Amino acid sequence: MSLSPSDPTAAALPPKTRERIARYEAKAARLTGALRDYERRTPIYRKAFIAFTLSGYTGFAFGMYPGLWGALSTTVIGFAGYGMLHTRLWELRGEIAETVEEVALLRAGCVQTRRYDW
Repeated sequence: MSLSPSDPTAAALPPKTRERIARYEAKAARLTGALRDYERRTPIYRKAFIAFTLSGYTGFAFGMYPGLWGALSTTVIGFAGYGMLHTRLWELRGEIAETVEEVALLRAGCVQTRRYDW
């Protein structure tokens, strides 16, 4: 994925473009690391959200209304947390795909890409 100096296309690219490619590749590597970290922790989050949701049902030991409040609250919070986790995974996958596409455009010689240079 990286652009090595011995690559014949590396010499043809301007230095500023090579710097941009290096930055985008570093960004893609950081995002990929974050994605792997989230994917590694997903089973732990799943178990935690299930345990949290089930703990809300213990409120029924104190009566109908505390049980109903605890069950509904923890269910909504658990599902929202799990949904946010999967939304973040989806966003990371999209960002990685866009960054790899930007690198491909820069290597093809397109100086003006879809994103602003940061």
